[in-house]
Amino acid sequence: MKKIKFILVFLPLFLGVLIYLLYRSKNLFYYNLIHFLNINGYVLLARETAILYRKLFPTWVIYSLPDGLWLFSTGAVFLVARKKYFLHFCWFSFIYLFVVGGEFFQKYYGGHGTPIGTYDKTDIIAFTYAYISINIIAFILRKFDNKYKYKNKISKEIMENIRYTVVFSILGLLPNMF
Repeated sequence: MKKIKFILVFLPLFLGVLIYLLYRSKNLFYYNLIHFLNINGYVLLARETAILYRKLFPTWVIYSLPDGLWLFSTGAVFLVARKKYFLHFCWFSFIYLFVVGGEFFQKYYGGHGTPIGTYDKTDIIAFTYAYISINIIAFILRKFDNKYKYKNKISKEIMENIRYTVVFSILGLLPNMF
């Protein structure tokens, strides 16, 4: 189960970062990290090669799929192989509603050139697909794994959820900052 969880968390994150590095603006946070690590030559070479294949991808893959992948991996952290599934489901549902609410906030207060961002209904669709798919996967995996007879204190679980929320919020915000 740990290998499955690892794949469900890190593969979507990796794909999302890869899309950002290959096809998104060089003014995003990830490029500051690339320059800091002194690997910008490799990334620029990969971008030159990837640009040849850009026409194969619809715009939603470049601009909305990374957000959906981020939410999917966040859901995998919260829902796959967790002891108190209902608590984690409620917490993840709150995160989903929060990011969808953030899109609607962008609709009324954001726009091009603002730090808030731009409303995109395709982002909401990507978030919704990610939310539904990770819930289905977690439910199915739970049915095959009978290790859920633990008794832990709920406050420890809540603190763990808060830590995961902070970490994945930072990971979700970093590409759009700076």
